[in-house]
Amino acid sequence: MSNFKQLSHIGPSLCVKFYNDTILLAAVGPFIHVYEFRSDKLINKCRIFHNNKIHGFDISQEKCVLYGGKSVSIISISDLLNQIDLKHTELYVPEWVVACTLANDNENCYVLTCYNQVLILNPNGVVLHTKKLLNERSILYSGSIKVLDDRVVVNAGTVMGGILIWDLFSEQKIHNLKGHVGSIFYVTVSDDGKYVASCSDDRSIRLWNLENGQEVSIGWGHTARIWNLKFFNNNMNLISVGEDCTCRTWDISSESELITKNVYEVHLTKNCWSCDVQEELMIAATAGNDGRIKLIDMNKASRYGNELQSFTLQSIGETLEIKFEKNEIIKGFHWFSFGLIAITSLGKIIKYVECTQSWNLIVVNEDLASYSNTIGIDNTIIFSNNKGYVLLLAFSDDGRSIIMQKELHTDYLSKVTNCMCVKFDENYLITLESPNPNDNFIALEIEPVSLEIKRTFKFNKPGNFVSSCLEVVNQNYLLVGSRFSTVAIFNLSDCERDAFMIKKLNPGDTVTSIKFVESKDDSNLFSITNRDGFYNIVNINFDNETYEVIHSNKIVKGFLEGAFYNKDNEYITYGFKSTLFYMYNEQHGYEILSQLCGGAHRQWKLCSLDGTNSNEEFMLVYIKASELYLRRIYKPIVPETLVNGLHGREIRDISILPQPFNKEEYLFATASEDTTIRLNKFNLVTGDIKSYWAERKHVSGLQRLKFISNKFLISSSAREELFLWAINTSFSSNPYITVRATLPTSAHSPDLRIMDFDTLFINEDRTDFIVSTIYSDSTMKIWYYDSTDNQFKLLWTSRYKTCCLLNVKLIILEDELYLLVAPTDGHLVVYNITNELETARISDNKLVNIKVPMVPVTLSNLKPEIELAVHQSGIKCMDVEFSKDTFKVYTGGDDNALSISKFYKNGGRICGEFVYSNPKAASSTITSCQLFKNGTRLLSTSVDQIVRVWKVEEDKLVSMASRYTTVADTGSSDIIKDSSLLIGGVGLSVWEYDENSN
Repeated sequence: MSNFKQLSHIGPSLCVKFYNDTILLAAVGPFIHVYEFRSDKLINKCRIFHNNKIHGFDISQEKCVLYGGKSVSIISISDLLNQIDLKHTELYVPEWVVACTLANDNENCYVLTCYNQVLILNPNGVVLHTKKLLNERSILYSGSIKVLDDRVVVNAGTVMGGILIWDLFSEQKIHNLKGHVGSIFYVTVSDDGKYVASCSDDRSIRLWNLENGQEVSIGWGHTARIWNLKFFNNNMNLISVGEDCTCRTWDISSESELITKNVYEVHLTKNCWSCDVQEELMIAATAGNDGRIKLIDMNKASRYGNELQSFTLQSIGETLEIKFEKNEIIKGFHWFSFGLIAITSLGKIIKYVECTQSWNLIVVNEDLASYSNTIGIDNTIIFSNNKGYVLLLAFSDDGRSIIMQKELHTDYLSKVTNCMCVKFDENYLITLESPNPNDNFIALEIEPVSLEIKRTFKFNKPGNFVSSCLEVVNQNYLLVGSRFSTVAIFNLSDCERDAFMIKKLNPGDTVTSIKFVESKDDSNLFSITNRDGFYNIVNINFDNETYEVIHSNKIVKGFLEGAFYNKDNEYITYGFKSTLFYMYNEQHGYEILSQLCGGAHRQWKLCSLDGTNSNEEFMLVYIKASELYLRRIYKPIVPETLVNGLHGREIRDISILPQPFNKEEYLFATASEDTTIRLNKFNLVTGDIKSYWAERKHVSGLQRLKFISNKFLISSSAREELFLWAINTSFSSNPYITVRATLPTSAHSPDLRIMDFDTLFINEDRTDFIVSTIYSDSTMKIWYYDSTDNQFKLLWTSRYKTCCLLNVKLIILEDELYLLVAPTDGHLVVYNITNELETARISDNKLVNIKVPMVPVTLSNLKPEIELAVHQSGIKCMDVEFSKDTFKVYTGGDDNALSISKFYKNGGRICGEFVYSNPKAASSTITSCQLFKNGTRLLSTSVDQIVRVWKVEEDKLVSMASRYTTVADTGSSDIIKDSSLLIGGVGLSVWEYDENSN
């Protein structure tokens, strides 16, 4: 007997609620996940319904009522927290449930249906009463029931824009609230019974007076439909979430408009479904279509009281009892663990000590008037002017005294326009640059205690070079970022040697940061960011002066100023979006922080809050409207996410890397309708999923994705996009992925979709290969990928008919090369392309050589050798089993059938026969099929959300196992080790299949 079970699932979460100040409940499919949210711990996963998804629930201290579809369940909180299966509590009602609420007695519940009726149920599911609004016939899109002290109010959001408020027990209409345009997506009543809040298709939030039915105020801000609302903070605020993936808080006002208080970007691509607030802690939780459970500290900017401070020069002058000049401004600053050191445009150096909240004037240095450059390292501040003068001040740990002061004068440069500093073993390395292209690039090694110069390095400056950032590695190499996405690498052991240049890493602007990541043998890994939004992980071999970009991507929007790995090995980026400074978790795709500060063209600096460079807490210092701002960024008091989620839209394809990543772990890639490719890993035993990167190279929804070897991945989509990706798993920090080559398009503005592709490697080196591509206009093409030139070269093209082609396979049979395609007309079509590729050489059923034709490739008129009808309509999926002189094709189609076809050679031509069909293999379209266990088993998925395993027996398929999956729009699958399955659609599930289990 086979054991076929789901190990884990990431998918849309439709409802979240806090039970108390430690427990959060989240509805995921038919399950409730119970989290101890402060410690990011999943403490229970309880199945409530057999198949229906949980759409919402209401909780009290002792009971919980849950609903979804036509299912309702009334259970105790104790059972919910401790039991893993409560399907026996599922009750069925005759109509679709819109909302459920527990009665005051905590025994019965009120169930609002889509026909604006309320069923009063007892815990056994018996309908005690049915209440309805007389003389009203309406279909509800949403609704809620509010139990007040003196009455129970039903809030019915109709599909036509009206909100019917009625009394449950008197069955009398209280109000018909009109003002929205389109369906009402949510309506709720405040706890004190004063207000009604509603949202609709018109993107507005409207606040109504429950007593008189008048519209009080309206709120605009969401850029798409709004799905959920909640009153909080003693009914003084509203929180809303919507299709635009934002969570917004509003100040309730009796004026004409609601006032937006905060905007949080919480989910990916599309649809944040639900929100709740833990009011004691002021923590909000949201749930979305991407499967993420996001926590928001709504007091993040004010929880400790000192998150934001501001000072003007006038206020500082009053404290110091000195007068700053009228046009005097702050020119530079740096934050240390003890406080801030700043310099003005007239050379006044001032100090702010945090523990005493006091300002002090350190010195007035006229050499630093008008022009100065400010940098800080450890407890040392470094000032420089444009004449080669450098002032170093080393402070005590508490910042109260200067323990060493040093003035340096360099005569090597005609003018100094930039000064930077980086740690150099136990010392400091200060660089000085001149705008004169004939001047050297100077580096000074400084001993940190005496501040004396130990060594001076003079390098030949490359052309078009303007330094922007530094990094030192191995104590021998200095990496300097420059304009035009260029990095210069200077050898500190040989100043006479010209710099090793890495030019034009990306089509972008200045390199903004270089950070050492790790080293392995002769390989050194660096994170390099670019102001135009590109970031790269670059593998550099200093001995050979070679480099390789092993990871490249572009941020979603804005300007990129830097990036780093945090303590959890997550890649964090920061920069500016318009006037906002942001920090973003690039690995999991959520915003950590945003701060209105005036934008990238302002003076700003991001420093470590405690001076340890721990990458956990930060101080953002910036100037805005002539004021100096200190914005402290503390560690969050709760985890940013409880579940990170995957894609915000449907997963179109899945592929598992054949080579194990770690013990019991495999890498896999997902291709989504949201245009991204995610590189992830999963655990064979636990099913745990971790996402590493979301690649944004594609500009349209993905169609196909496949690992063609342990090193290469290919993806395709609309606009004739096909990318060859290189995978690198040799480093400990992360696996990495980057585009290796791009397929040429047939037009400048292509509009065709590459529906599928297949590859055949040449020889055994597995670097060069041919790839077949099929298109939505019936075009077929064969390409040769030359790894030496890193290019795709067209070998052959033809056209089937005018219908869309869905699947393709390259097949070698008896030393002849065939192209098998499956179009939307339900046929399997086979072409013999051996003579079409005249330069191809095949031996022992392997492609051993091929050459690119010298003449341009024209459209071939080759006719198929066979067209075999196997389905009534489109063939959605296909897998092929090879033997010595035949091959069998297993297909699934739009007609719900699974079929087997057999092909063989007879008289030098290919022949085929239709050997088996199960027209009722599923109750809807079969979307994927895959052979495993050496061709003796077939896995299939279908839109009816049933995962099936079939036994292949004498050219027939015998059903062995079938299970319902909570993944909607089930459309893709892959399998590894004959036992671990990935099922994708709107969400992703990991399954285990074991035929030997009892």
